Amino acid sequence: MHTATSPSSAGLSLPSASSSEEEGSQSCGVQTTMPLELARAEAAQRREESMALLREAAVRLRPENWLSASAEKPSDSGFEDVRSRYHHWLEHAPFNSADPVTWRFLVDLAISYASYTYRPARGLRRAEADALVSWFTCFWKLDNLVDDARELLPPNYLEALRQDMKRAWFGSEEQLDALLPQHEGDVVAFRDQAVALLIDHRKQLRTLGQPIENHPGYQNAVWNHIICQTEAPRRVDSLPEYLEMRRIRGGMECVLHMYLTLQGLDWDESYARVLDLANLATCLTDDLFSVVKDQRDGVESSVTVCGPNGHLRVLELVCDLHREMFELLKRRVAADGSVQTQLFVRTMLDVVVGMVQWQAANPRYREGALWLDQELRAQRGEAARAA
Repeated sequence: MHTATSPSSAGLSLPSASSSEEEGSQSCGVQTTMPLELARAEAAQRREESMALLREAAVRLRPENWLSASAEKPSDSGFEDVRSRYHHWLEHAPFNSADPVTWRFLVDLAISYASYTYRPARGLRRAEADALVSWFTCFWKLDNLVDDARELLPPNYLEALRQDMKRAWFGSEEQLDALLPQHEGDVVAFRDQAVALLIDHRKQLRTLGQPIENHPGYQNAVWNHIICQTEAPRRVDSLPEYLEMRRIRGGMECVLHMYLTLQGLDWDESYARVLDLANLATCLTDDLFSVVKDQRDGVESSVTVCGPNGHLRVLELVCDLHREMFELLKRRVAADGSVQTQLFVRTMLDVVVGMVQWQAANPRYREGALWLDQELRAQRGEAARAA
């Protein structure tokens, strides 16, 4: 950021006490234009910084650079106290019935994911770290429940879970503590845990001065995710159907909204298309990095929906999504040098680039990342021979 300079250092001179009225009016003219000049200079500086981020991200998001992203591990030092806090929860209801190994794994997974994708320039606040861990831990526990234990659940369990989570997410904060705990004997001990995590997340947002009721876009994105995760799985037969489902189920829309909320950015409808592109691109890179594991486990993804050599079609789509996202962000930066635009650009890029880095470094995706890298090398070799 530029700093203001004194009149003398700027080549100007202040009028003396005996200056004429005309000189005084001219001086006032200089003084009133200085803030405008400074604002323009700062806006230009922000544009330059944002454009530099866009150029750097474009290089990092080239498919041939995805595997090398695994070497760029961010620090998670800001989460150490948070890790201890959530491990301590195992000593108290409703978490004392949780499997300690699984719980600690989920907390560490949440910290790892957040450290790759949420990197505010001002530094991480403690309440932000708490909010990130409570949110990701809740939703990965929900993923595990509906993916691994759905058939073991009692009748109407997921419907009751939805209602509990709805009260925790939309209810008045004065009544939230009355929701805990109330389901002794729960075979998976998840309903109270989910409520506790959502309540904690809301409290951290309040501490940060960003109560959830001030961010209806984020509130609704989370609720849509909860509904989609807990309803019966839908069959998809085409890529458009898959993308429509993936926008919400296991998608990044909630994450992107949460990160904008943590940055203190009010939702603007002009953000919607960029957020959608970032959401879909990260979902599809997840599918690409998971190809080998998904094939082995019989999991349906965008790659399987696209048929033979589906990974090439999905890769092409990811590159198209990235290109459109960069084009829209460049236009926005060129038209608006505000702090809000700079934060929006940085947040979107942190998530999209950070997701690829996290996937490339995560052991779950390593096998798929190596396979994908070999496929891309072979493709480039064929293109070179054809030329």
